[in-house]
Formats: sequence, C-alpha cells, structure tokens
Amino acid sequence: MFSGFYLSACAGLFDAPPTVNLVEKRKTLGEFYFEPVSLNHDPLPDEGLENLRDAYVNLLDIIDDPETIKIVQYRLADLEVLLAERQQEVGVAPVDRGFYDLAIAQYQSILDRHPEQKENAEVLYQLAKAYDLQGQSQQSLQVIDTLLAKYPDTIYLAELEFRRGEILFNVQDYPGAVQAYQAVLEQGPNTDYFMTAAYMLGWSHFKIESYENALLAFTQLLDQKLPNSVIDSQMLRQLNAEQQLALLPVGEKRIVNDSIRIMALLFSYQGAEQSLKAFYENVGERHYENLLYDRLGQQFLNEDRFRDSALVYRGFTEVHPEHNQAPTFAVKQIDAYIIGKFPTFVLPAKQDFVDRYGINGPFWSHWGQLIQQDVKPYLRTYIQELAQYEHSKAQLLTKAANQPNEEQLEKVEENHQKAQVAYAQAAKLYREFIETFPHDDLTPQITFNLAESLFEAQRYQQAIEAYEIYAYQYLNEPRAAEAGYAAILAFRALRETLTDSTLQQQWQDEQLASQQQFVSRFSADPRAIDVLYDTMQQQFELKRYLLAIESAESILAWQPTVDAQRKMSGQLVIAHSEFALQQYQRAEASYEQILAALEQTDPRYNDMLERLAASIYKQAEDNLAKQYVALAIEDFLRVIAKAPSSSIRVNAQYDAASYLLEMRSWTEAISLLEDFRVRFASHPLTESIQDKLIFAYQQNQDWLPAAEELKQLWETNPDSEEGREALYIAAQYYLKAQSRDAALDTYRTYAHRYPLPFNEVTEARFQMSEFYLQSNEESKRRFWLRKLIQGDAQAGADRTDRSRYLAAMSSIVFAEDDVQAFNRVKLSLPLNKSLKKKREVLDKALASLNATLEYKIAEFSTVANFKIGEIYGQLARDLMDSERPTGLSTLELEQYDILLEEQAYPFEEQAIGIHEANIQRSWQGVYDRWVRESFAALSELLPGRYNKQEQVSEAANAIF
Repeated sequence: MFSGFYLSACAGLFDAPPTVNLVEKRKTLGEFYFEPVSLNHDPLPDEGLENLRDAYVNLLDIIDDPETIKIVQYRLADLEVLLAERQQEVGVAPVDRGFYDLAIAQYQSILDRHPEQKENAEVLYQLAKAYDLQGQSQQSLQVIDTLLAKYPDTIYLAELEFRRGEILFNVQDYPGAVQAYQAVLEQGPNTDYFMTAAYMLGWSHFKIESYENALLAFTQLLDQKLPNSVIDSQMLRQLNAEQQLALLPVGEKRIVNDSIRIMALLFSYQGAEQSLKAFYENVGERHYENLLYDRLGQQFLNEDRFRDSALVYRGFTEVHPEHNQAPTFAVKQIDAYIIGKFPTFVLPAKQDFVDRYGINGPFWSHWGQLIQQDVKPYLRTYIQELAQYEHSKAQLLTKAANQPNEEQLEKVEENHQKAQVAYAQAAKLYREFIETFPHDDLTPQITFNLAESLFEAQRYQQAIEAYEIYAYQYLNEPRAAEAGYAAILAFRALRETLTDSTLQQQWQDEQLASQQQFVSRFSADPRAIDVLYDTMQQQFELKRYLLAIESAESILAWQPTVDAQRKMSGQLVIAHSEFALQQYQRAEASYEQILAALEQTDPRYNDMLERLAASIYKQAEDNLAKQYVALAIEDFLRVIAKAPSSSIRVNAQYDAASYLLEMRSWTEAISLLEDFRVRFASHPLTESIQDKLIFAYQQNQDWLPAAEELKQLWETNPDSEEGREALYIAAQYYLKAQSRDAALDTYRTYAHRYPLPFNEVTEARFQMSEFYLQSNEESKRRFWLRKLIQGDAQAGADRTDRSRYLAAMSSIVFAEDDVQAFNRVKLSLPLNKSLKKKREVLDKALASLNATLEYKIAEFSTVANFKIGEIYGQLARDLMDSERPTGLSTLELEQYDILLEEQAYPFEEQAIGIHEANIQRSWQGVYDRWVRESFAALSELLPGRYNKQEQVSEAANAIF
C-alpha cells in the first residue's frame, strides 16, 4: 500500500536514495466501517475477491434497507481497492481504464449518495489514496484539500499533509511543500511521517535556497533518528552517534546519511567549520555533531581541499575537545596535513594532539579504557616522533652554540637557550611516553633517551633518576653500564651547581650509593675499578671509615690485580681509617705493612713512620684510660723502639718517664729523663724535666744530684719564689748527702739572701749554728744564734713556737756564757772591790737567764732556773770562801765570818727558793736533767729536807 507515494519527489536530486515504503499497512475502509456490526473483520483471502465483489454487486440489487446498502457499498469499495492493488502488483492492467477507476467510482458514489455522513472523512481519505495510487496527483491533492477543510481534526492529518507536501514538491511548489511538511512536523515526532517530512522539509528549503531553515529541518530529522536520552552535557558528548546510526534500518540509515551529506554541503556553502560551529552555538550542541564534521572534512578531502579538511577536523576538536571522537578527528586533521603535504603543520598538530589527549592532558582521566586504548597507538607514534625531533634539534643547536660558524657567532647564546628549551621539551615527551607505555618494548630505550636529554638540559637530578632506571630496572639492556656511569657523571655535575653544603652532602650520599650499585652490577666494566677507587676516596674524605675500609679491601682483592699506586692507596685508606676508628692495634699492623713496602727514601716513609708511632701512642692512651699504666708504659717504650726518629717519640719518652715516676720506678724514670734532657735539649718539654728529675732523685734518695738540680734551678732564677725554695731544699739535700761544705755554703747563701719567709730563714740560721757547733767554731756559731734571737724578736705576727724555741735555745747559750763569766770572777781583797765586780757579772748573768725564762720554754726554763739558783748558791759559797783579811784576831775573824754569813745567807735562801720553784715543775710533768740537778742542789742546801734516805720496813720486804 502507498508504494512510491512520497519519496519520488527527490528522484534525480543529489544522488537521492532509492524509494522505500516506510508507512505501515493500514486497515481498509471496509474493515473500518464494518467494525460496529458483528462481522468477521479478518483480512479477506486473495482467492475469490472478484467473486466476492460480484456478490456484493448483486446484493445491491436485492436489498432495500438504506443502511445496509451503505455498508455494502463501503465493503464493495474496499474490495475494488484490494483488487486494484493486486492487479497493480502483478502488472495486469484493466482494459480501457485505470487500476483504481472502479474503486474511485465506488468512493465517489458513496459521497454522492451520503454527502453528510460522518464516515465521509474516511471515504475521502480512501478516495485520495486511490487517486494517488492511480497516479492522479492533482485529483488526490484536491480530495485531500477538501478532506482537510471539512475535517481539520482528522486522525489522518499528518499523513494527508505529508501527501500534500509530496505532491507539491513534485510539482516544484516548494513554498507549498514547506508549509505541508511543516504541518506534519507540528504533529510531533511520534507520527510515522515525521522523519520523512523533516527530510523533505529540508529539501524543500534547500530548493528555495533557505539554507538555514534547511539545516534546522534536517536537524529535526537527526534529533528524532539519533535521539539523546541523556541530560548531562558530559554524558551527551560521549554518546556514540555512529552506533546509533548503524542500528537504524537500512532505509532510515540512508535518509540520515543523506541528510548529513546535504547538511555538510550546506555548511561548506556558508564557511565550512565556522558556520557549523556557529549553527550549533545557535541551536544548541548535539551529540552527533561529529558526524557532520566528519562528513564535511571527508568532502573537502575528496575534493583535494586538504587544508580545509584539516581545519574542519580541528574545528570539531576545538569546539568539543573532550568528545570521545575528538582524538580521532585530531588524527584525521594530521592525516589531512600529511596527505596534502603541509609538513610545517604536521608537527604542531601532533604536539597539540599529545598535549590534549595524552596521559597528562585534561581528558585522559575522564575516558574509559576503550577510548584510551584507541588513542594509545597514535600517542605512541606521535610522542616518539616529537621527542626525537626535539632531541635532534637540541643537539644541532648545541653544536651551533659550541662550534659556531661565522654566521652563528652572534647567536651563540640564543642557540644555547633554544637548545635548553628543546632538550627540556624532548625530556617532557620522553617522560610522557614512559608514563603512557610503561611496559612497551621501546620504553627502556626511551628512558635512556630521556636521561640523555635531561643531562644535556642540565637537569641533572632528573637525569640521574632516568639513567638509574635504565641501568638497574631493565634487564639485559645493551647500554645499561653506560647509563649507570652517566648517572655518576650527572651526580658530579649536579654537585658542582650546588652552594648549600647540606644539599651537597645529601647528593654526595646519593652519588656514593649509585657508585656502589654500579660496581656491584657492572664489575666487569673497565670503569668499575675507577668508580670503586673514587668511592673509597670519597668515603674516606667523609670520615665514613668502615665503608672506606670495605671499599679499600675490595680494591686490594680486585681481579685483575690493581696497579701498585692504587694498591698503596687502598692500604693507606685502611690504615688511616683504622686509626680514625681508634682501632690502633690494627692501624699499627697496617702501617708496619706499608713501611715494609716503602723505601726509606720514599717521601711518604717518614709520614708513615709518624703514623705508626701515633697508632702505638694511641694504644698507650687507651691503656691509660683503662688505668693499665704498666701496659701504657710498654706502649710508650715501643714507640721509642719502633719509631725512634718520629716526632711522637718525644712525647712517648716524656710520658713513659712520667708514668714510670707514678709507678715509683725511679731508676728507669731517671734514665729516660736524663736521656730526654740531653737528646731533646731544645724541646719545650725539657723545661719540665728538671722538676721531674728532682722528684725522682728525691724519691730515690739520690740527695746529691737532687741538690745539684735544685741549685741549678736557683741559679737560673734566684729572685723567684721557685728559686728560693729550690735553694732551701738544695741545702737540705746537701745535708742529707753529707756534703757538709755544699750544705754550709747553701744554707749560708740562703740565710743571707732570703730573710723571708721567716720559718725557712730561721731554720737556715739554726743549721748554720749547728754546723759551727760541730766544727767548734763557737764565735761563728754565736753569730747565727744571735740571728735566731734577733729574728724571733723582730718576727712580730710571724713569730712561731719554733722560732721561740730556737731563740730560747740560743739565749741559754749566751746565758751560760754569762754564767761562766760570773764563775770566773773570784772574790778577793779588798772584798768590796771584787764583790762589786762579782755583782756586775751576776747581774748580767741573771739578766741573760731571765731573758731565757721570758721565752717560757720548759726545756730551757729549767736550765735557767737551775743556773739562777746555782748563781745565788755560788755567790753564797764564794762569799763564805772569800779571802780573809790578814791581821784579824780570832774574834775579829769570827765576827768577820759571821758578817760574811749574814751576807751569804740571803743568797743561799734565794738559791733554795729558786731550786724549789724549779723542782715544782715536776708536778706539771716536767722532770728533766735540770729539775734533777735542782733536787741535788737542795739536798746539799737543805739536807734535812731533801737528803733523807727512804726506809723500807722488814715486813714490807718480807712480801718479796
């Protein structure tokens, strides 16, 4: 039904698609009008239609009921239509009439007989259809116009307007067709005629050159056949219009494709991609815009308008950069430039593709894996090409900057800067390739290229990372060792750029780790031993001695064997590191090994000898810290034995002597000290040797050398307190050494030169008095005794018990001298003269003895008291024993004796009193010789009291 009804209008225009019937088969009028009655409405069978028609014709002749007649006529008209369709299908035309003449006649008859029936709308519809099937378009149009005028609300409104449009379009009444098609569209997209009406509306506008309206009409068609059920704009862009188009029936797909083709043509008329962009900015974006851009781009490409094609594809990517088809369009843009041979546009377009759609672009993370997988092959190619281009450009610019020709001399700095930019861009691209394709076969090589570009761009930190990834994370790469070594060079270059010491240290640590990794991984590489050697030196300089020893040992064990210089360096590092780690025994052994390998003429020999001595000396210090003094002394002596010419030998010998003193090994200490003073006479430590020797001599009771040292010390600085003390002690040591003359001379010098301190000069004066006592040089002795008395008298606050004692001792000597003088004076006649003289010496002796008593020293007070008593007793005796005058009578002589007794008696009494006072000291515990002498004197002076013999009774003796 309706074959060729509405698409024939486009025949011959722009390769219009073949005619298709998209309208579903409907019920006939007879079927429709017989529904109210209880008739069978199933479609009539093909066989017997003519018989059935003839039966209905015959039935009209025999029925009279108007209603029944009307129904039969409707049924008869439908049968005529069915018969006409069958005849039209088989191509058998009726004789002298059209296929649908009978049907038209029947419908016209119904209208004539029943002009006011409400069912006439259906009759008019069938009549218009019959005219159309008959090919009588104008008659069909008239019937349609009548139907629409009389029944504007008919259910066939959309279909009828569509038929009107078809007829008007075929007769080239395009404005009329526009109105008719527009009326169809106004019925809404659910009508069966919407798509075709929109399509024909577009064509109608196209015919009258109303391009904008044509685009709007085609847009309505696309909106219906490629519907959008997503509201969110982001999801809208991801709808796959191609899939929607592919799922359409063949006929609809052709109409949609043709609509897209015509729209593309229209956009090309109006400015290509700019008009396309402006159109959708006006009507709102559509998810199928990519179909139009693609069709327009392909159209230009077919016309060899390559740049225009590229601009169209680029236009879409600019309008919809996040669309899932944007990468494909970008690729088509690039291909258009390549096909059109526009090389200057190709690389920028590829770079733009990478920037937009690469893994670091704004859209990658929003795409699913399927889209990413579609994009990756292009990224792989483009990134690699761009990176290689930038890298090559950078190398050329570097060469131009480093080796400029005459034309490039003025652009050296500019070329250098451009090279750095190119290196940086190459590195960026290499890095993006690695990030995008971490497991690609090319990724290791790309990683190496990245490292190279970063190094050349002086981005050393990043270059190191890339080199080490290539060297140590990828297996069996041919340039792994080269990359590992390049990383070390990059570390060195990086550290040269740093001024902050903390950062330098941090990166040196990283460098050392990299070097150790290189040696471990690439030990067969000829550069490995150089790296290990450098590692050892750096570790030693950083005072990482354990690591330095480990590296040095590796060098010594290296195969093939390293040269002598490096071997010696390794041994030196081991020895020095052991010393720094306080492993002094190991260091001693290492230094001895080094010395054994060196000639004594080698400039390093003396230094190693010093190191050997220091390692032994440090062992001594450790032993001292542990209070192992004896072991420390042995270590000091080993320094002297193993390194006698070393500078440390001085300290070792000095310390050995000092600690021998502590150990009271006086003889050994003295030997070392005496040798030290001779061997190192000009050394500052020699200044203290004298003190140590003096101490050693003292402790060893070598008094004479001790005294000599002290005397020398005094002679060096006699005005100092130290010199004074040295002289005083020297005198004592001379005395102990029984060197009387030296002691006498030294004490004399001291006593005359140093009146202070008082105690020391007092002792010196006393010793002088003793010397002269021993030599019986009484006058010289009394000189120094007098000094003792004077010194004590003048001491004031400095006076001591000792000075008082010595003064008392000296005083008694002078008192005894006076007593002796008293005793030598004899009483003779004339008595008065001799008595006077006796009295004078008595007073002097008493004064001297009383002076002794003033010191209140018991030892000498008893002497003085006794001497005083003796003086008085002696005076009494001398009086009684004095010479008598001659010529006296017996009486006179008797009277003279009585007179003498009277004169002597008081003296005797005084003598008794003084002796008694003296013996009373025994009551306080003082019972010395002079107390006993006073007892003896009293036994003679008062024998009745003091000369009684103790009587012991026999009974008492009996008990024994």
